[in-house]
Order: sequence, then structure tokens, then C-alpha cells
Amino acid sequence: MTNVLVNERGAVLINKLLSIDGHENSISRVVTHAHSDHIRDLDKSLTTCKNLVGTPLTLDWLVELGYKIPRDYSIRLDYGSRISIGELKLELVKTLHIPGSSQVVVTDEDGLKIVYTSDFKKPGVHTPILEADILVLDAVYGNPNYVREFDEYIEDILTDLVNQLLSKGPVIIYGYHGKLQEVMKIFRDRGVIAPYVLPPKVYGMTKIAEKYDLRIRDYVLLGSSEGAEVVKSGWFLLFTHVSSSNYIREPRASEVLLSGWEFKKPYRYLGSNRWLVAFSDHADFKGLIHYIINSNPKTVIVNSVRSSYSEIFANEVRRITKKECIVMP
Repeated sequence: MTNVLVNERGAVLINKLLSIDGHENSISRVVTHAHSDHIRDLDKSLTTCKNLVGTPLTLDWLVELGYKIPRDYSIRLDYGSRISIGELKLELVKTLHIPGSSQVVVTDEDGLKIVYTSDFKKPGVHTPILEADILVLDAVYGNPNYVREFDEYIEDILTDLVNQLLSKGPVIIYGYHGKLQEVMKIFRDRGVIAPYVLPPKVYGMTKIAEKYDLRIRDYVLLGSSEGAEVVKSGWFLLFTHVSSSNYIREPRASEVLLSGWEFKKPYRYLGSNRWLVAFSDHADFKGLIHYIINSNPKTVIVNSVRSSYSEIFANEVRRITKKECIVMP
């Protein structure tokens, strides 16, 4: 009988064979994407698990982030390909979150289908909704009040704001790795032609992303001679990690912080030429419920480690869908 659990560190465990987005003494560790809360305790897994499974982009990004992953230790699994781990069949399915992100589909020898969505947004549009017997999800926005009515238009709103700010001078974008590359592509797809200036880590991750057909184009390394020329021109976008300090001293520069925790307005002015934009890479409460209804699982498991208001969310799932819903751990 297949056993599905979530441990106290947020790892999704299937029998003793798989640990997903967290550590356990299992045969294989699966990483759905390269965000810090999903690669927790990865160093432990690299010493005790027999292999590490992820999309090629995710695994390359982990190396860029400093993890030492032997090539023969990793299983580079393309979307739609399947492998066997013991009696389990494992498949990664593309999801809209950050580049390289995946949902995990596990089927046991009796045909029981387990789906762990990991992080996603725009279910049914850009994230496939997968049918499941057991559906495991992280309810990042588990509160019924966590709804963004403007989500459908936020890419256009963000682009329009940045174009306005570029007319006055350079713009600095603060966000997390992966989200930065997603926004770079959004701007290019919407006709933004200003050159990008990137600090070393962001530059390295962007070069890797371009190997996997994420077409960003026209970016330079901050601190290089070419980068210095672009900065001197006064017309550029600088993309940097949210935890980084300002890399340039330019009084005309505008700063844009990408945040997933604004629900009332698409953006707001913070003062001192700084803006906060409600750009999230997670489905809001309505999106989570929409996924569950259309996945039609027998059982829903809410991962409380990576959820907010998990008990409230579980009660809402039971009320709205009439499904069995369990909070773990």
C-alpha cells in the first residue's frame, strides 16, 4: 500500500522511495524548482540519497547557486519523460512558476496516482490541471481573503509602469532568483528594449536559462566594461536579488520591488522613488480551489509547512468541494 506523508520540514514523502522538496532518508530526492524553501536540507540529501531528480534547468541552476552535484548523481528528467523508482513511476509536468518548475506525478503499481503541484499559478491556462487520486499542494495563499482580482493583467500593468519609469531614468528591479528571469522575458515579449544590467549571480542564472530557450537578449554583466558603458548611458534596467543592496548610485533611478503579498492594488508608491508591484508566482486562494475542483482527487493533502492558514484552507476545501482534506504534518 502506498503511503503519502509530509514531514516537519515540508518534504513530501512517498513510501521510503521518494522525498520531494525536502529531506528524508529515501532512495531519491526530487526538486521541483530552485527556490530556497524547496531545496531545504539539500546538502543532507546529497550525502544520503542515491540520486537527485529535477528538470535540466533546475539542476543547472542549483549548481550555479553553489551546490556540488556530481553529473552521474543527478537524473535530468525532461517534462513528460518517465522513470521508475522501485515500484513507482515518476513524471515531471511543466508548471508556471519560475523557469524549470515542475509538478510531480507518481503512479504506483496498482495505478494509484499521486500529484504534488508544488508552486504554480494560472491553473488551467498556463499550468496544466492534473487529475489525481491523492493531490498534495502548498496553500501559500490559504486565506479566502488572499485574492488578487487583477492577476490576469498584472504583466501588462508592470510593463506599463516600468516603461513610464524608464522615460525618467534607469530602473532597478528587486525580486527572487527565477522570478527575475521570468520578468526579464515578460518585458522583452511586451516590447521593452532597454538593456539589462545584471549582477554576477543573476547574470550566471540568466545565461543558463537562455540555454533552455528562455530568450532574454541584450543583457550585460554589472562591473564589466560593457556594463559600465550601459550604466553611464543612464537608460537601463538593473535586475537584482531582493536581499541585495543598491549596486549603483544614480539619483534618477526608480526602484521596483516585486511582492507576492499585496492583494488590494496592482501597485503602490512607497515614497523616495520606490514602488511595490503585486507580482506573484503563486496561485491565489481562488486559483488553488480551481485546481482542486478540476483535479477531482479523492483526497487532498495540504502541506502546512509551506502554507498559510492551512486549517482554514482545509475547512474551505471540505466545504466547497466536499472532498476529504488532511493537513500535514
